[in-house]
Amino acid sequence: MKMPLHLPKSFLLFVCFIFGNSYFLLSQEKKTFWQKYNPEALANRRLSFVPVPVIQSSPETGLRGGITLDYFFNTDEGKESPDSLKTRDSFAWIQALYSTRRQLVIEPFWQIFTKDEQWFLRGRGGYLDFYERFWGIGNETLPRKEYADIFYARYYFQGRVLKKVHNRFFAGLNYNYSHIKDIELVGASPTLFGEAVGTVGSIVSGIGTTLSFDYRDNPFSPVKGWFLDISTTYYSRKLGSSFRYKEFQLDFRKYFRIGKKDFLGFQTLVHKTDGDVPLLELPRLGSPNIMRGYFTGRYRDEQYFASQIEYRKPFGKLLVGAVFASAGAVGTELHKIKASDLRYTYGTGLRVLVNKAKTLYARLDFAVSTEGDSGFYLRFADAF
Repeated sequence: MKMPLHLPKSFLLFVCFIFGNSYFLLSQEKKTFWQKYNPEALANRRLSFVPVPVIQSSPETGLRGGITLDYFFNTDEGKESPDSLKTRDSFAWIQALYSTRRQLVIEPFWQIFTKDEQWFLRGRGGYLDFYERFWGIGNETLPRKEYADIFYARYYFQGRVLKKVHNRFFAGLNYNYSHIKDIELVGASPTLFGEAVGTVGSIVSGIGTTLSFDYRDNPFSPVKGWFLDISTTYYSRKLGSSFRYKEFQLDFRKYFRIGKKDFLGFQTLVHKTDGDVPLLELPRLGSPNIMRGYFTGRYRDEQYFASQIEYRKPFGKLLVGAVFASAGAVGTELHKIKASDLRYTYGTGLRVLVNKAKTLYARLDFAVSTEGDSGFYLRFADAF
């Protein structure tokens, strides 16, 4: 059985120690230890290029840690503009993470607004030496504690180039590439996969269009405004794809203030595919951001939708409490999904302010499903 690359724990601890110390030693001001390192002082530090030790947790990965290099900048730095016309901050990071389940992830991510936000560039890519669980396709799957193991390696790239149409409305092109290889199926009978394609590997390459409306007050932890992102991607053999299909995705979010400090957020996500979709590219229910509580891929099929609601309440300057609930389903066609196909999750969490200027929080969530699944999630930035 194939096992991903195993890095010694002592090596990971050493790397975290070195980068962790370099992170805290960036400030050269002569202050007392408490003045420099109390929670409020750390939250008010200026972010630019910072190496940060990272610890994350989710049901899919267990505990994982590593290093991320974060870079924050603004292409209109120093320019005086009305708030409604200011160029938003850009950022990029690259992370290398390794989990207790022997999963290796190396990924860069970028989100860049050019001067006056004439262009919006966003993308990510990387390499995964990964493992996930598989219960079957559709709503009739194996029991929760019975599943197959899938080991694989993945190289991928997702990029967007969008042009401003008006204010914060952008339109442009997107390109997706994913190469999955070295697949090993453990504990699976051939009948479990049905007529699924791509069980021995896949290459998908597709291009499409994207419309994006972003009227949130903050990309990391919004408390007002709305967001809508719609994309359609066509995967073709002419682009080097070994499978031919089309993909539609919609992400809508709306935020409301309640009183002076509390707020309520809503999100609806739709993911539709049509054609010969490889097994590991099928839409999947469950993630650290929506349908928290379900293991990612607990249910998967050609089409998927989910909605969630989250209420957040600040406690002092540094802490925010949250409660949330979500509902979602998978199916071959959205209009054929029945009420009995819906899955539900709910949970609670705590957010800790790590940077005041960017309104950036670290979050710890605990979520459960009505089917008995549960999970802890430790992440940077809010879920949506």
